[in-house]
Amino acid sequence: MTILVIAEHDNASIKAATLNTVAAASKIGGDVHVLIAGSNAQGA
Repeated sequence: MTILVIAEHDNASIKAATLNTVAAASKIGGDVHVLIAGSNAQGA
């Protein structure tokens, strides 16, 4: 199974809730993909 996590960020760093979601997704197993989208989001 593949899980897609859509990241919440402030254009500088990823929010803790996203990191928690990635950790939970990894426990389920399979591939985990994280989408980081936004203008000037290079820092995230």
